[in-house]
Amino acid sequence: MAKVEQQKILRVFKLINLLRSRIGKNVHRLAETLETDTRTVYRYFKLLEEVGFKIEKEHGKFKIVDMVETSSQNLVGTFTEEESAFLAQAIAKSGKKNRLKDSLLEKIHARAEFKQSIESLFNAKLGLFVDELAEALRKELQVELRDYYSLHTDSVKDRLIEPVAFTRDYDYIHAFDVESKSMKKFKLERISDLRVSNKKQLYKSLHSEINESMFGYSGKAKYKVKLKLSHKAYQLLIEGYPEAKQFTSIKNRKHYYFDTEVAELPGVGRFVLGLPGEIEVVEGQELLEYLKEQKEKFTF
Repeated sequence: MAKVEQQKILRVFKLINLLRSRIGKNVHRLAETLETDTRTVYRYFKLLEEVGFKIEKEHGKFKIVDMVETSSQNLVGTFTEEESAFLAQAIAKSGKKNRLKDSLLEKIHARAEFKQSIESLFNAKLGLFVDELAEALRKELQVELRDYYSLHTDSVKDRLIEPVAFTRDYDYIHAFDVESKSMKKFKLERISDLRVSNKKQLYKSLHSEINESMFGYSGKAKYKVKLKLSHKAYQLLIEGYPEAKQFTSIKNRKHYYFDTEVAELPGVGRFVLGLPGEIEVVEGQELLEYLKEQKEKFTF
């Protein structure tokens, strides 16, 4: 449970960094990047506003536009142990007024300290992982991922892998999972720690490339999908997933279609579920069944 809570805290830090973009991000893209749902993103928005952030929506995109005022005092770049503990508590539930909260916000927002603290949280840790995995790739060694958090199974366990290649953005490592004897994609942010083994890779003949999906998922399976989109859904699709535009068409200047094959259903399914009444599934029985399963999980 502690590892899962840590992932939630890291996710909020990453959301803050994403919202600092001048252009802003639409909520569906944020949900995909953070690998969560739009409802959770809106819940994080509320949390950030409670602790002093101001979030603005412009042309369907969200961004942080204002910061709490900071004084010239108490701008030390590191957090005290008490502040770090408070930050974890604030992620779960924020108080309305707290001096420790104000002190923490001053340090987070102070000039470049804010950006550096966020980036260092990820880059220092993930940079080491990249270096170690790159070394394992070069020497063709097995790697043990310790306490890896799986989003699909909502579980934490060790994984023994044989790294094959990084994704272009270095957010994931394509690797052969020794236990399941299959190729998988592992997100670096979900790795608590790793150890490069001195054992050579044993399953190189089973290594293969994994096709990337525009919705953030990958796999060898191919699911035929044809969607009829409202103008709103079409705009959100091409803004959030620019690579999807090549698979769209417009008929009679008012009917918008998205027609292609996808590697996995969760990504496109999440996009459809996030826009009720705006999208019609024209083709894709597997997608329809997936959407039905997800709708049955909803609670109100």
